[in-house]
Amino acid sequence: MNQAPEDAGAKSEPRRTASDATDFALGLDVESWGDPEDPIVLLIGAPERLSGDWRRSVRALVEAGRHVMLTADFDEADDGSAALRRLLTELPSRPAIVCSDTTLAAVVPALSVTGPALASCLAVVAEGQGAVSPELEAQLAGVPIQTIAHAEAPDAVEAENAALLGFLERHAPRDALYYQAGSDPRTLRDALGCFATGVTVVTTLDEAGQPVGLTANSFSSVSLDPPLILFCLARSSTNVDRFRRAEHFAINVLHIGQQPTSGVFARSQADRFQDVAWETWDTGAPILSGALASFECGTEQIVEAGDHLVIIGRVRRARFEPRRDPLLYFRGKYRRLHFS
Repeated sequence: MNQAPEDAGAKSEPRRTASDATDFALGLDVESWGDPEDPIVLLIGAPERLSGDWRRSVRALVEAGRHVMLTADFDEADDGSAALRRLLTELPSRPAIVCSDTTLAAVVPALSVTGPALASCLAVVAEGQGAVSPELEAQLAGVPIQTIAHAEAPDAVEAENAALLGFLERHAPRDALYYQAGSDPRTLRDALGCFATGVTVVTTLDEAGQPVGLTANSFSSVSLDPPLILFCLARSSTNVDRFRRAEHFAINVLHIGQQPTSGVFARSQADRFQDVAWETWDTGAPILSGALASFECGTEQIVEAGDHLVIIGRVRRARFEPRRDPLLYFRGKYRRLHFS
């Protein structure tokens, strides 16, 4: 668990701890405080612009049951808006965002999406009350926005914190969240993320005989007789047509030491196999060397299911290593087994 900042006056420094989100930040240096299981409050920009005594503000948020994350180098990022959008997409839950009026113009493009909102709400710390123009508000349709008055005076910090916490309680409550058919799909995604899974790399060969692979956690056994397994592939995947046409594929279950491999196959890059050891068996589908378990399959059936394909395979050959622990994924983060 990350630690709350020390409360020893304005000169004390919060205890800084690395956040799991730094794995995904891709250009943004992320620090965090508080319990990672609590709702996320993402502070964007130089902290002194967010509060006259930002250490006290961080502590107030942590004590109110918030997981505080800070991207202080946002202004210096080569492409801040794009990096922020990638970070928001990969966070385990939709955060509340706090930024200053000086960074607002770069934050808004990251939040301007056609699909589900990437933030639960946005608080803008500003000298005046007119920081958010009607034009910017129009780009953030569906994201609640509030301007928080910023002042340097020590006695103004409490009022600033109270205004911020009140806004968060209204628009990013700590109560359990609910999804109903037709409402925000991000809430459904977060609920599904409460089911812990293993992590796999699914592989095949394209029509030119080149290896194809991607990270997936939607893997399940189906039947022992006949031996069937399945994985789900998003229709939006760049590899969907390759797997749709493939007669064979392999599923490689990763162990705890293969988290870097998971990252390689989750990112877009020209040759994901370049620095990964792999081999082939009967069908030519790539088998990752040293995986916890590997299953070589013939494509048995492809089922169209909403925005995904359910690809069912008949297992032709399998191999597993019984002395290693699995790489786990839960609520958007890698995990490991804990034994009692």
